[in-house]
Amino acid sequence: MDVDVLISGHTHTFQAIEHDNHFFVNPGSASGAWTGTYNGDPIPSFALMDIQGPVVVTYVYQFIEGEVRVDKIEWRKDLEVHKEPPKSAVLPQSIPSSPTPQTQSVW
Repeated sequence: MDVDVLISGHTHTFQAIEHDNHFFVNPGSASGAWTGTYNGDPIPSFALMDIQGPVVVTYVYQFIEGEVRVDKIEWRKDLEVHKEPPKSAVLPQSIPSSPTPQTQSVW
C-alpha cells in the first residue's frame, strides 16, 4: 500500500513502529481483551492521533497497574526522501494512426 500512516488492529496489543519513512500503529484493545498470541496480562489501551500535514502526534492511553498512563509519540514524514514513482506493469500499446485519406472516388 502506498500510504504514510497505517492503522491496524486484531492483535489487541499496542504497537507503534516507524519503518522506511512510514508509521504503523496498532492501538491495542480498549477493553484489554485477551488474545491468544500474547502471554501475560493484557493491557487496555487506545490511541488518539493529531495529524497536521507531515506531523502525526499519537497519544497512547494505557491502563497499567491501576493507573492510566499517557505517552506521546511524534512521527514526522521525511519530505526530503525521494522515491521513484510507481511503475506500471502495463506496457504501452500502439495507438493506431488515423487512416490515410483516399484520393480515389468510390463512385
